[in-house]
Amino acid sequence: MNQGATYKHEVPGGYMWSPQRNNNGSYSQYYENMRHVDPGDIVLSYAGGQIMAVGVALSSAYEAPKPTEFGAAGDVWSDLGWRVDVAFRELAPAQRVRPKDHLDELLPRRPAKYSPIQENGNGLTAYLFEMPEDFAHVLLAKLEGALELQIAQALIQNDVDLRRIGEDKVEAFLMRAPLETTEKRALIAARRGQGRFREGVSYVEPECRFTGVDNPVLLVASHMQPWHRCHTNDERLDPYNGLMLTPTYDRLFDRGLVTFSSDSHLMLSPRLPSEDIRKIRMDPALSTPPFREEQMKYLAYHREHVFKVA
Repeated sequence: MNQGATYKHEVPGGYMWSPQRNNNGSYSQYYENMRHVDPGDIVLSYAGGQIMAVGVALSSAYEAPKPTEFGAAGDVWSDLGWRVDVAFRELAPAQRVRPKDHLDELLPRRPAKYSPIQENGNGLTAYLFEMPEDFAHVLLAKLEGALELQIAQALIQNDVDLRRIGEDKVEAFLMRAPLETTEKRALIAARRGQGRFREGVSYVEPECRFTGVDNPVLLVASHMQPWHRCHTNDERLDPYNGLMLTPTYDRLFDRGLVTFSSDSHLMLSPRLPSEDIRKIRMDPALSTPPFREEQMKYLAYHREHVFKVA
């Protein structure tokens, strides 16, 4: 596979693997994009000028050793990289799409930076591109007849199960990691909003910011930077990376339908129907107490990478 591309759309084999850094140790956006993949994202495999296969991500990125099947071709890369499990299906020749044939639609929508195609329609040689939704929808419309895409679209409403599949894979890998048993248990409990993570969050955030409820029985410890997107285990366990929320608001926050600005004002996603806002009696003008300085980086991550802005 020469290139891959994914776009942020929630729908619910094989895999993708990349190094974590360039050969000289420098940062690569195309490898970093692996960490932006969520379970359910559609992945398009591009080679020879065509989209050759359609896949659905079954996990988020997790650390994994370089696949042995890379052989000598992978000698220049480090032994530890990012892996994302993907269910791929190769497209029949008649189903394949050449992006170069649709430049009139794609060029106005291509991202200004890190675009998967050049102005002449040729692809760029890099590992993984994150595509804007309007750009991706052009390609997906051309692939509409593909059985694989129909299956993926049918799973759009199944995002809860996909998230569970992805997090279970990360959890299973964690259980095999060379960590002390107590640390493994603490990390898995944190994923479920339990254990010392919940205890720490309840100290930092003793009540739900939406409802004011402070009865622990009625509150859920919710990560701001999701468990499976944390870069380190310390972040997964950090009590400043959590909010205590009543279940309805935990669900809304977890799905990126609500978040908070840096000055603690409520932000509502355009995807949240006004009728639902009314039914749950949410105050769109809600302003809450200031967040602590230690919380700000996690809140910024939620706002920039989880919150659905359109």
